[in-house]
Amino acid sequence: MVTGDVHDIVLHCGGTKVRISNINPEKYSFFNLLNDVAEKALDELPGNINLLVHMRCAIPGTEAYIDVNDDEAVHDMFSVYEGQPVINIEVFNMDIIPAEQPVMLLRKIDGESEHIEIQNKHSALAADEQNVHVIDSQDEGYRGESSSDDSWKQGFDDDNEDDIGDELMVLSENYSSDESFQNLDDNETGDLIVPDSESEQEMDPLKEVLRNKMWTYNPREDIEFKKGQLFTNVDAFRAALKDYVIQKGFPIKRLKNEKTRCTAICDSAGCTWRIHASPIADSVTFMIKTYTPEHTCVMDNKNREATSDWMAKKLIAVMRTYPNLSRKGIEAEMLKYGVHPSKQQVYRAKQKAREEIEGTHSESYSKLPKYAVLLRQHNPGSVCKIHYDRPNLLVEPRFLRLFISFKSQKDGFLGGCRSFVGFDGCHLKGSFGGVLLAAVALDGNNSIFSIAFAIVEVENKETWSWFFHFFEEFFGPFDNNCPLTVMSDRQKGLNIAYEQQLPSAIGRYCCRHICMNFKSQFPGVLLSTFFWQAAKSYDAVGFTQAMQRIKDMNIEAWRYLSKIPVSAWAGHAFSTDLKCDHVTNNFTESFNAWIGDLRCQPILTLVEGLRKKFMKKLHKRYQKACTWTSAIPKNIIEKLKEIAIHSRRCSLQMASEDLFEVTDGDRTFIKTEVGDIL
Repeated sequence: MVTGDVHDIVLHCGGTKVRISNINPEKYSFFNLLNDVAEKALDELPGNINLLVHMRCAIPGTEAYIDVNDDEAVHDMFSVYEGQPVINIEVFNMDIIPAEQPVMLLRKIDGESEHIEIQNKHSALAADEQNVHVIDSQDEGYRGESSSDDSWKQGFDDDNEDDIGDELMVLSENYSSDESFQNLDDNETGDLIVPDSESEQEMDPLKEVLRNKMWTYNPREDIEFKKGQLFTNVDAFRAALKDYVIQKGFPIKRLKNEKTRCTAICDSAGCTWRIHASPIADSVTFMIKTYTPEHTCVMDNKNREATSDWMAKKLIAVMRTYPNLSRKGIEAEMLKYGVHPSKQQVYRAKQKAREEIEGTHSESYSKLPKYAVLLRQHNPGSVCKIHYDRPNLLVEPRFLRLFISFKSQKDGFLGGCRSFVGFDGCHLKGSFGGVLLAAVALDGNNSIFSIAFAIVEVENKETWSWFFHFFEEFFGPFDNNCPLTVMSDRQKGLNIAYEQQLPSAIGRYCCRHICMNFKSQFPGVLLSTFFWQAAKSYDAVGFTQAMQRIKDMNIEAWRYLSKIPVSAWAGHAFSTDLKCDHVTNNFTESFNAWIGDLRCQPILTLVEGLRKKFMKKLHKRYQKACTWTSAIPKNIIEKLKEIAIHSRRCSLQMASEDLFEVTDGDRTFIKTEVGDIL
């Protein structure tokens, strides 16, 4: 065997943990593991059923698993866990389904485990059966799994109603693959067909009975009960009963609502409607054993059974297709069931349905590490950085920040965009708040092109510094000949952060925000007009003239603007190497609006929603670009046409091929040999 090290095996089964101590790998086989699973992990299950189980353990340091299904797999398991004292094995209950391949039946006899090989030809499994093993426990006690009952008691219902149909699933103790079920009463079931042993295609009599009588939900048909009808378990019967009561519109009183029996009557005085159901011999499948279908009461539209929880379950399928279903839409959907919900019920049902579909906000944070692993595996070249707050090892880590940029965004920015990026933040509207920081560029067609985003606790110098650190690490280093130009709204901390993290970057301020602050202190249409003339002027002469007009009107307004660096907001002072004349940060505001309702979603839904929107937007642009007939983007062609129309008012005087003079009204521009314009 592998080593002489001793291990502890921890079995994880149905939310419980069972530890098996001091396991010697040299003396431990697959059958020993099956015995331990049957005796310690599944000891509380009923003793008259076979269970299909699947076992697996994680490979340390990876996302892969080992299927523990034979001695060789047990040997491999001890090999990968060499030197580690604890081995965690997940045990999955595959329900009561016969196995396709020969399986090992574990049966407890006088305290000892007996291994019996059974060949079963009647499998309902579509998966590989070699990884599934059957465990048969002969314990007497039974405890169900539904948490909705507090009054459960061991043993079956003592009422005579429960005696009907119990013989339906009694198996011979000497059952083998060549024997038929001998204890089925044909007169009781009426639907049982026992095939001839020489028939070419044998049928399992028990499965045939269950198939013929098992109730299945059909949303297009009304629910109808009948005596002898079967349900997979007590929860399935309760759900069907609730739907039936709401469908018929009558009050119900549950006399017994336990694991082993459910009895209900109509709550209207004098009405004879009654139903009773309890398990058959497998202790799980429920059968209607008494049923009086006649009603003598009047239908009641105000049904107390139609709770917000019930409504949420009905809305899940609809809201997967229409996630923004309105209140009127929900009311119309509920009207199909004859239910008239209140506004409060509609709100609660919508919230519960959304949580069921998307997960709660708190649950979403715990899934981020796995999402980061999947992103790196399936989208190599992308970056996903998660920052947790953990003052010391005694404190559970708390999510703080997240930075994500996809490889396609990086390739698109470096290969098709100018080094001009707008940065902005918008508040999230989820349960835990937060701020979404975004970096948005402009592509060759002057369309917004998102390149990175982060989710942080607040917007300040610290969070922006954290953002710029990973931004420069992922996209940098930037060309010093044409350094990165940062467009911002002069948010607190942003300018200081990029100056520290990106010292070679050039800053621009959004003129729209400057104008709003300017107008709040110096109101007036003329001042605002002259400000925009100064900001958009392509030459120093026009800028100087506009600023002089502001000075003549209000010298304090002129002093206010003079304190702002001219190179950060005046177009004539921008670098001609960048070839970008944007004076506002409107494109990042457009990105914030483009996010839409994702700002309200759980963090994982937000991240995945953004990824899908990016992917959809890029593919749509690719399809449009395939229709272009010119190497020049469409929006640029339109801009050139507009400039050409305005140029008709100008006159041109050529001095040489490189020297000319352009006259525009009362202004004259001279192009010199060295490329300057005077």
